[in-house]
Amino acid sequence: MALSRVKEGVDELFAALPKSEKVLHALILIWVLVQIITSNFMHVHGDTLWGSINLTAKLHAYGGLCLLPITLVFVYRVIKRRTIADMYPWLSGNLNQIKIDIKVISTLRLPESQPAGLAATVEGLGLLALVLALVTGAIWYLVASNSGTAPQLLEIHKTSVGLIETYFYAHGGMALLHYIHWWRNKG
Repeated sequence: MALSRVKEGVDELFAALPKSEKVLHALILIWVLVQIITSNFMHVHGDTLWGSINLTAKLHAYGGLCLLPITLVFVYRVIKRRTIADMYPWLSGNLNQIKIDIKVISTLRLPESQPAGLAATVEGLGLLALVLALVTGAIWYLVASNSGTAPQLLEIHKTSVGLIETYFYAHGGMALLHYIHWWRNKG
């Protein structure tokens, strides 16, 4: 009974997404988690030569390279459904829905996801952070695997990874809050 209720709650979280996005979202979620875990066992520094990196680091690098095209397909699918103006309203100075959402949050309630709102904007920033981490990692790999090392590029990649890790945990935390909210109201 409890397991079916958990599944019902997860289904509710993703109810608005097309099936292809649900599958891509789950795949990317697991893949990013594996990338975060493997990064903790890499021991790659700015002066580490490509030929000297451990197997975990190579798996991490190749995993990131394989994740890049999947992520680009996901980004394309999301932007096709939501549009650039929906996910990046600040590009045109449209902050109206974001302000409304912040007012709702200030009353300790969760706002509904709206076009050009806070949730859509945060999702857009998360997609940018993911693409940035993957592209900087790919550039580091291309340079380091050909020249042996690329310390500045490695630092840029590590910094950009901090953005996606922050987003990963915050996005997961928000999903958990929405799930708890659903659970309490469904009870």
